[in-house]
Amino acid sequence: MGLAPAHPSFAEATKVWAKISLLSFGGPAGQIALMHRYLVEEGR
Repeated sequence: MGLAPAHPSFAEATKVWAKISLLSFGGPAGQIALMHRYLVEEGR
């Protein structure tokens, strides 16, 4: 088995959530799409 990914720092997590909140238009559906892109596809 491989190593578990490192947990992001609080500052890194805050930066990502702030970016998502500033860029999200369209309510929850838009936020979910942005979260998926940033957190799953880009692996942040």
